[in-house]
Amino acid sequence: GFATWMSWYSCNIFYPEWNVWQSYVTDNLQSALGLDSLRSSHPIEVPVKRADEINQIFDAISYSKGSCVIRMISKYLGEDVFMEGIRRYLKKHAYGNTQTEDLWAALSDASGKDVERVADIWTKNIGFPVVTVTENTKDSTIHVKQNRFLRTADVKPEEDKTLFPVILGLRTKDGINEDLTLNDREANFKVPDLDFYKINADHSGIYRTSYTPQRLAKLGENAKAGLLTVEDRAGMIADAGALSAAGYSKTSGLLSLVKSFDREPDFVVWDELTARIGAIRSAWIFESQDKKDALRTFQRDLVAKKSHELGWEFKPSDGHIEQQFKALLFGAAASAGDEKTKSAAFEMFEKFTAGDRSALHPNLRSSVYAVVLRYGGAKEYDALVHEYTTAATSDERNAALRSLGRAQSPELIQRTLAYSLSPQVKEQDVYLPLAGLRAHKEGIEAFWAWMKENWETLRKKMPPSFTLLGSTVSMATSGFTKQDQLEDVETFFKERSTKGFDRNLAQSIDAVRAKIGWLERDGKDVEDWLKSEKYLK
Repeated sequence: GFATWMSWYSCNIFYPEWNVWQSYVTDNLQSALGLDSLRSSHPIEVPVKRADEINQIFDAISYSKGSCVIRMISKYLGEDVFMEGIRRYLKKHAYGNTQTEDLWAALSDASGKDVERVADIWTKNIGFPVVTVTENTKDSTIHVKQNRFLRTADVKPEEDKTLFPVILGLRTKDGINEDLTLNDREANFKVPDLDFYKINADHSGIYRTSYTPQRLAKLGENAKAGLLTVEDRAGMIADAGALSAAGYSKTSGLLSLVKSFDREPDFVVWDELTARIGAIRSAWIFESQDKKDALRTFQRDLVAKKSHELGWEFKPSDGHIEQQFKALLFGAAASAGDEKTKSAAFEMFEKFTAGDRSALHPNLRSSVYAVVLRYGGAKEYDALVHEYTTAATSDERNAALRSLGRAQSPELIQRTLAYSLSPQVKEQDVYLPLAGLRAHKEGIEAFWAWMKENWETLRKKMPPSFTLLGSTVSMATSGFTKQDQLEDVETFFKERSTKGFDRNLAQSIDAVRAKIGWLERDGKDVEDWLKSEKYLK
């Protein structure tokens, strides 16, 4: 966790113009909160009883949540004080071994604050809270209450006993108040002006915030008025997405919020907007074609204009963020069927396969491959198999291999599945061609049927002591969204040993349960919204 935090910290020192702490919110923080919202997550500090358990905890909790705790504490203490604590820790224990507590002790010593108590609760307990905010206009206070957050929306009383020290980071027009902490179940806090406030400024706290629909709409206006930072805007959308998926708010509210950000200027916020639409489309992947088409059209309407505005030509003067921005929106628009970007993708691909390698910029490679396979056929597929076998670098080869599963015709799906076990694909890369199959329902169904049929072969190729089997099981099962599909998965593994990937499987099953609940709650709500916005007849 510390090493992960340090990699972002040092990157920010070397390349301040990259603004990496902005993307930390949509990258590290979201992957930590995503996994930790499952019942089958685990604490950061976890006892290991068997060697094969070690591989299963090299995940978003150990790395991402670990680094989020470090980031939260560094913000809470202030960076200078935090770094002074780190220096004392290194000096005191040079050439020796340490335990986690030694780090907290050094930070407490440097800051005069009880870091150990705060850090202990965050690292030794599973999960994180959702903080519900209500307002009292009479005395200008907010009432905040914390409860355990689960994506499956079925927290039992015994799972909601941990009271986390929630650092509120209250943003108002006067700046940020870092001194407010919620240590109990609920409390009231004074706010200078209820016209504008937001808790968890810059999203350095590890929790989701649930506002009233009126306050969320107001925050949308505050964002347009420039009162919220990039981190605040992206984090707010991420929270709204996670809360609607877990039943705390309606998905129609999320769709309206996303739609209101169509003039958003920043890459990181768009990264989160497209991720949230992607999450809805994945959960609705087994729904009727007209609903899926309507969601795709909504995505196209949202991103195409901005993509055309930015363009997809890369100039030497383009900064790191601008390059990522162009690539993100080009891929989002073309994959949603926008004609202009789609035909540009085919044009680039034609020139590229004809020998002009400069026609396809490396930043667009994976998007272009995905688009030509989604809308093309065997000709494009053969060209990418050829690219995989002949490209000069492993990066280029893997980009081609990773895209194969995007092809949707039954024959090409079967070719992809067979190819993954062929001698052409290295054993450690078996999962690469399979990854793209999760992008469409035909692929999800075929992948699972193939896994059941080839189970013994896969176990031999990927012994449970490696992480590959767990990753492949996750990929083959987590795309489902229906009760009968879930039962099929549970029945299959009931009679087989899950040693070495039991945690991966439990997390996958939890994720499917969460989607089943989401669809049951909000299927009609989303349909009504799509009709009201004229995306659905």
